[in-house]
Amino acid sequence: MSRNGNIMNCSEIAELTPLYLSLELDRDRAAAFDAHLKSCPSCMRELERQARLDAELREVVAGEPVDTASVDRRVRERIAAESEGSSWLAPLHRRWVIVAIGAAAALLIVAVGYRGLLGSRVAPVYAAAALDHRREVVQNEPRHWKVDPSAVAALAESQGIPVSAPAALSSGAYRLERAKLCFLDGRIFLHLVYSDGTQEFSVYLRQRGAESLPGRTRETDNGRVLHTSDSGSEHVASFQTDGLTVMVVTDQSADTALHFARFAAATL
Repeated sequence: MSRNGNIMNCSEIAELTPLYLSLELDRDRAAAFDAHLKSCPSCMRELERQARLDAELREVVAGEPVDTASVDRRVRERIAAESEGSSWLAPLHRRWVIVAIGAAAALLIVAVGYRGLLGSRVAPVYAAAALDHRREVVQNEPRHWKVDPSAVAALAESQGIPVSAPAALSSGAYRLERAKLCFLDGRIFLHLVYSDGTQEFSVYLRQRGAESLPGRTRETDNGRVLHTSDSGSEHVASFQTDGLTVMVVTDQSADTALHFARFAAATL
């Protein structure tokens, strides 16, 4: 809902779009945002434009040498091309340029590492998951995590994931620590962090689509084919159920990732 308690208008949608794309809106405002998009094709088109621009900016940063002047120039060119002819975006153009360049500068910090992951022929979704685990779990960068079980269940439900799934993996030797939503390779995943008391694991869940999992086939467990891949110092094990795509990431060892994936395959 908007500040005055009514349905959001187009101006409020424009203002909140960056927070919506970064999954930082609270549940009520996200629901009001979604409701507006369903009835406003213009705002939906502009949301898609900004999402596309964000993806292109990330490609610019990941693909460029670490040269801030070059990145600055290309960021401005992208924004100018995207915003031309857009009456909805024009009033926010100057502020969006500043925000986008700031985001590009921040992305430069991890650009070299990200290019290294992608350059090793790791599947993009695994490289993205490995980088996400490294930044959010190993390096413990500040994020808005959910720790209350009911809040975690609500995140799962919002993505069509069975609300029982996060709790099901929090049994035996493993304990659920926290959860949030994240973008990996252009798709939304539920990022769950579990601990066995000495180390933390990342588990990424999303509704299963038509895609098949990349990576070498390691074994079959509980009727699920387990795939494994190494991405830098992170190790990924993945599988699919009838309704879910599951990735396990750890910075410990390949066997550790596979062990947790076996547990998850037998549990989900």
